[in-house]
Amino acid sequence: MAWLGVTACGGAESAGPPAARPAAKGGKARLATATPGENGKGLTRRAPLRYEIRGRPFPLPVVSGTIAGQPVLMLVDSGANSHVLAGWLARKLSLPMKKLGDIGTDHVGQSISTYRVDKLAMTIDDWGPLSATTALATEVPEVIEKLGIGAFISPQRLDEEGDAVVLDLAKGEMRSAWWDDAYYELSAEGAALVKPEEARVCAESDGPVKGLAFVVPATIDSQKVELLVDTGAQHSDVFTTSAAGKKLASQSAPNKEAMYTASGKISARKLKGMRLAAGAFAVTADVDLIQGAADSSCPRDGVLAMDMLRSCALLLGRSRIHGRCLPPK
Repeated sequence: MAWLGVTACGGAESAGPPAARPAAKGGKARLATATPGENGKGLTRRAPLRYEIRGRPFPLPVVSGTIAGQPVLMLVDSGANSHVLAGWLARKLSLPMKKLGDIGTDHVGQSISTYRVDKLAMTIDDWGPLSATTALATEVPEVIEKLGIGAFISPQRLDEEGDAVVLDLAKGEMRSAWWDDAYYELSAEGAALVKPEEARVCAESDGPVKGLAFVVPATIDSQKVELLVDTGAQHSDVFTTSAAGKKLASQSAPNKEAMYTASGKISARKLKGMRLAAGAFAVTADVDLIQGAADSSCPRDGVLAMDMLRSCALLLGRSRIHGRCLPPK
């Protein structure tokens, strides 16, 4: 099963990130720790990432928490540019939902009905209450409800402390950070996945629901692509409509794995044993070839998913991203 995330679209703008200073030399820390940072303020927000549901392995990072007092699992999904509430949970809790119209799209660019839930009380265990009280709500496939996933947390929107979030997918931890502190404390040992100046930022600042997502340059068997950083997807993919997808289509084979977007189950083909590279980091992985196209608010050729990101640490700022990865175990 692969979950492919929800994106709120509208007047999104693409902007280059501010210049970042180079990483400090000789540092051995794998990731940033809570430091005094700006104005001497210590940071305390952190939460463990789990890769299991009901005792069974699960390929995507989840956290536990509560929504309006109801215990629930939440998928940590950087492909969702804002926090998203599952329709089944909103109905169960009788939450008032305001219709927004078809301003949302799923992973393959299909428009989906979206709603706004105001003054939503959301808490992540260990992390604490979330400051963002307005969230999107939309229907999700039944398989998501059966897993008990009631929300999709956009880690780049967790701005309760500091000005960035460290998402350590390898270690299984998420924590608040000050960008400068965390950037310098990233280890010099891993391979750079993306440098801040190389990424493209998709930001939605108008309207009640704010959005933020990151697109990075990559290659699939030497074919250049622009991929959305998506921890809510199991397999990296490329659209059949992209230049790379068209060139690689002849190498694809039928894909028997069930795949879902917010609009339902989709069919795809598989590109087996591709060399997938971003920055100085590369893996060999099967890449999905899917029909569809990205929404115009955040153009891209596909997604960079957990098959590439599982051994990485991502530093997610309010207008920039940085990442380093260790070789897969």
